[in-house]
Amino acid sequence: MRHMYGIELAIPGGKLPGFYAQVIHKIGDHVNVFARDKLLFIVESEEERDKLAAILQKSSMLGEEFSLLLLPPQAVIDEGADIGFVTENGHTFVYADQVALFTADKNSGSPDDRWAAAEQWKEHVKGTIPLADQADTIYLIDSNLAELAAGIAKAYKVKLDFLDLS
Repeated sequence: MRHMYGIELAIPGGKLPGFYAQVIHKIGDHVNVFARDKLLFIVESEEERDKLAAILQKSSMLGEEFSLLLLPPQAVIDEGADIGFVTENGHTFVYADQVALFTADKNSGSPDDRWAAAEQWKEHVKGTIPLADQADTIYLIDSNLAELAAGIAKAYKVKLDFLDLS
């Protein structure tokens, strides 16, 4: 997973269509845009984010800024989940400040306890990232539900490992 930055384009009223096209052209000339999703421009570094923000600020088109995580291609997020989105070119992103990611230790608790905990987590999981070796799965939940997931794990004596997103 990679940290990225998204800045939304705010289209001001009363501007001619050519103005919008000029701004898009200027962004293309000066900013390395990794991906785009409608009015959201996604860049890979703070430097590119700052260049993009400066262009949009000067044009009075600076919208909301987001800290994003680019998920690997095998990641799946629930349709309609408000924690992220899939871009038109197929990249899956989640809002870094809105998610918690964890794995469950497959050696903790009994098999029945791990199954029961997983069944309860299913109600709250918004996405998964199966790992390549199929040894484990990373679960994505709303960050406000991290304590709940930990409580379920504790009740079933299953150890959770939360991923550090900083």
